[in-house]
Amino acid sequence: MRTLKVIHIAPTPFFADRGCHIRIRNEIYSLRDQSVRIILCTYHHGKGFDDIDIRRIPRIPGYNQLEAGYSPFRFIADIFLFLLVLRTAWRERPDILHAHLHEGALIGWFVRILLFWRRLPLIMDMQGSLAGELAAYGAFRSVPAVLRLFHHVERIICGFPDFFFCSSEASCRLLVENFRIKPDKVLLLQDVVPDDFFAERDRDLWKGKFHIPGDKKILLYTGSLLAGKGIHHVWEAMRTLSSRRQDLFWLLVGYPLEDTRDFVRENNLENICLLPGQVRYDELPFWLTVADLALEPKSDDAGEASGKVLHYMAAGLPIVCFPTGNNRKILSDTGFFAESLTREAYIEAVVAALDNPEDAVKKGRRNREIARTNHSMAAVQQKLMDRYSTLAAKDR
Repeated sequence: MRTLKVIHIAPTPFFADRGCHIRIRNEIYSLRDQSVRIILCTYHHGKGFDDIDIRRIPRIPGYNQLEAGYSPFRFIADIFLFLLVLRTAWRERPDILHAHLHEGALIGWFVRILLFWRRLPLIMDMQGSLAGELAAYGAFRSVPAVLRLFHHVERIICGFPDFFFCSSEASCRLLVENFRIKPDKVLLLQDVVPDDFFAERDRDLWKGKFHIPGDKKILLYTGSLLAGKGIHHVWEAMRTLSSRRQDLFWLLVGYPLEDTRDFVRENNLENICLLPGQVRYDELPFWLTVADLALEPKSDDAGEASGKVLHYMAAGLPIVCFPTGNNRKILSDTGFFAESLTREAYIEAVVAALDNPEDAVKKGRRNREIARTNHSMAAVQQKLMDRYSTLAAKDR
């Protein structure tokens, strides 16, 4: 079997220990024992890996942002990334372009047009709606016409690829029902969870290492500490429940820290909360080990999957979340769902989980079984290889 060559296009500062980057990394790692050579083209900054062939754009002075969100430098970065992908595709002669996010798909389309005689297949790896994510972060809230414009741009971009991998059912529905993409061009490829996350560890040992109280119930959130990720729901739960109960300790793993740190200080919650900041992805399993209950507070359903939910599941944790389509699809009857999309309902769901510890443990164990069956490296590897092989054969 000949070795396939695939260029991944990542318009982001890979790697920065956050959801989008984790998905890209794990997809690449799932294929390490397959006949595939992967080249990743990305921005100039971010952590490197010795076992991934990463090609980077020239450094852009002043652009050092790693967290998700808008940056005025990204337009310049994407122009450089286009030139990098074009040069790499010219020299390396790939079989497939695998583009992440909407900007990646647009870059891949331009490269394919310029190298038209090679008939390069283009895959878009869709992690959510472009317009939906902008709305979730509060961008252009005062000018809805701009959001409508982004929706139209998104529709145009989604007409370019030959095939789509979607991280959630919501993204699949958006493509098929709203953008009229043929269903046979769309495949649900939910995030993969490395084997390390399934291992059981000594909780007391790691509580001691992290200086976490051994006599408290540990409520854990991991991910970006941003409004678009629902962190304000966690804040409100902390403020409300800290006045009712003395048995809780809050562990919020992620960044940026400024707003959450200010909230904790203003509400005198320093003694019942730990903010480790950004942690390396390979250290995350140890933080998950100490938790009793995991929190997924994102209330909108813009099409973006929640990688954190899958990692919570692999660690055997019960999960409190909103009843979004993606959460319902993944967790089914193993989640503690808020009854509505309000902060009050979310707090009630947290209380329900805390007050039913036996049910919480059972749901956590079931979560691990589901994650092992559906979201392991082996499960995702097969889907990637099947589609790569089909597209490469079709265009030879």
